[in-house]
Amino acid sequence: MVRLLNTWRVKRGLPTWGVGPLLPEKYWQSSCSLISDPVIREQQGGSNLSEQEVIQWLDTKPRGSVRYVAFGSEVRPSADEHKQLADALEDWSRPFIWVVQHDKDHRPDPGLRKRGGNRGLIIYGWAPQLMILSHESTGGFLSHCGWNSTMEAIGRGVPVLAWPIRGDQYYNAKLVVNYLKVGYRVADDLSEMVKRDDIVKGLERLMGDEEMRDRMVGIKSIFDNATPDAAFDSFSDFVNQKLEPV
Repeated sequence: MVRLLNTWRVKRGLPTWGVGPLLPEKYWQSSCSLISDPVIREQQGGSNLSEQEVIQWLDTKPRGSVRYVAFGSEVRPSADEHKQLADALEDWSRPFIWVVQHDKDHRPDPGLRKRGGNRGLIIYGWAPQLMILSHESTGGFLSHCGWNSTMEAIGRGVPVLAWPIRGDQYYNAKLVVNYLKVGYRVADDLSEMVKRDDIVKGLERLMGDEEMRDRMVGIKSIFDNATPDAAFDSFSDFVNQKLEPV
C-alpha cells in the first residue's frame, strides 16, 4: 500500500494520504494489548461462555500455540465440510478454539468436546474475537476472510489459514496469501470439498512457518502506526499551510 501511494504521488504530482484501516475509534484508543470486545462492539446473541472464561482458558496455553477457528455469523462450510473440520480438530494434537453458530445441521459431534478435553474450547454463538486474536496464546486464525476478520487478524499480528466461501472473501484471501504473504489457503482447489487432511496440513504449515510469522510482525508494526488520525492530521497540516498568507 505504501508503494502504491508513493507511485500515485509521483505519477500525479499530488500529495496523497491513506485513511485506513477504518476500524472503530475505540480500537485505536485501547491502552492495553488485550482488547475487550464489549469495548469495540456489542455482543451479538448469546454464548455458552463469557469473555472472562475464554481469557482464563487462553491463559493456560503456551504463547502462540492456539489456533482460532471461526467463520463469522453469515457464512460457514457445507455440512460435509463441517464434519471434515470436526475430524481435523480432533486429530490435531494442539490447542484450538472453535466458534460454532447456532445451527442444528452444523453442530459438531457432541463427543468432540469430551475427546478434545482441555485441548479444545468450543464456543457456541457469539465469541469475543478481538480479545482472542489479541491474546498472546493465539498463534493462527482459520478464517473465511471476511473483511473485518481479515483486518482484525492483521492488526493483531495473527497469521491466517484462508477458507473463503463467497464474494469478496476470495479477494481478501488473495490479499493475505499472495500479496502480504501472511497466510495460506486451506486447500489448493476451493471448488472441491475441503477435507480433513487439507485442514490438518494447513494448520501445521501455518504453525511451522517462522519466516511468515516474522513478516506478520513487521506488517503489524506498520498497522499500529497507521491510525486514521495520523493521516487526517497530515492532511489538515497540508491544508493549513496552503491557507496561510504568503
